[in-house]
Amino acid sequence: MNRMAAPAAGAMDEAPSPGAALPRPALARLLRDGQADLADYAVLDGLLEQQFHCALRHDGSQMDALAQRILEVVERLDERRGVRRALAERLLGPGAPGGMAALSARLPASQRDAVQALWERLELAVRGSKARNARNARLMTEQQGMLQRVLHGAEEPLYEGAHAAP
Repeated sequence: MNRMAAPAAGAMDEAPSPGAALPRPALARLLRDGQADLADYAVLDGLLEQQFHCALRHDGSQMDALAQRILEVVERLDERRGVRRALAERLLGPGAPGGMAALSARLPASQRDAVQALWERLELAVRGSKARNARNARLMTEQQGMLQRVLHGAEEPLYEGAHAAP
């Protein structure tokens, strides 16, 4: 796994005052990483769709290969999220609340619009991927439950009279 470099020190060490432009390298990194995230979320969505269809077909060998590819994409996304978080903390100050929303709100309009539009697209991509992942998890959990019932029979109630009418 290759690690991405943390934001460079120097021009990004000082938190911008409200309405001040982000240092050019910081803004370029933020936008470049955001575009890379959007591309990786598109890849992730495709992999999650493949995973869903493999689960429907009970194709275990393909599921293993997909799981590895999904993990690789998620690791890249997580690395960039960590860089973005460190950048926001560096620019806003340690412990400052609000993350990217607070950062973009402090930017001049010329930078704010681009950062906010990118952030909204990223949030939408994250929600879509989470929904696909949850759908896949529900399907696989249901399949696992059915397999357990086939192999071990229906579960007995925990207490003898659990299903008896009062």
